[in-house]
Amino acid sequence: MKKKYQKPETVKQLEDKYFIWEYAKKSHIPEYARIKDKFRDDTANGLTKCIIKYLTMQGTFVTRLNSTGIYRNDIQKFVPNTQRKGMPDVFALIDDKTFFIEVKIGKDRISEHQLKVKQESEANGANYIIARNFTDFINEYNAAKAANNKKNGI
Repeated sequence: MKKKYQKPETVKQLEDKYFIWEYAKKSHIPEYARIKDKFRDDTANGLTKCIIKYLTMQGTFVTRLNSTGIYRNDIQKFVPNTQRKGMPDVFALIDDKTFFIEVKIGKDRISEHQLKVKQESEANGANYIIARNFTDFINEYNAAKAANNKKNGI
């Protein structure tokens, strides 16, 4: 039997901060009509959403990299994506630094292609984070930012 999901404190804080941030831009919506977004970090899509919303609130350029191919009805075939194999799930530019974020949930493990991209990107000065939950992502992200600041003498 699967264990019931316990929302971590970091995800609860994200919900609260996102609600305030989102409605600061939409002050024309009356308070009683505002809906609070729900976040979870126990699925790949949920954790990816948490990461993207968190980085977006910080004014970061962030995007999800979709490596899934598409089914084309016109030719009745699945057409693979032309993106390089092993690219991470999220790409972000933060304070002139490149961040690659790979989302792994549960027993999901990094592939050979992903490991190669990780090694190449780190060798070229990028930050590479493997996120298994939102709390660990926040800790690794903050550590990477602190290390970057230290390198830059900030």
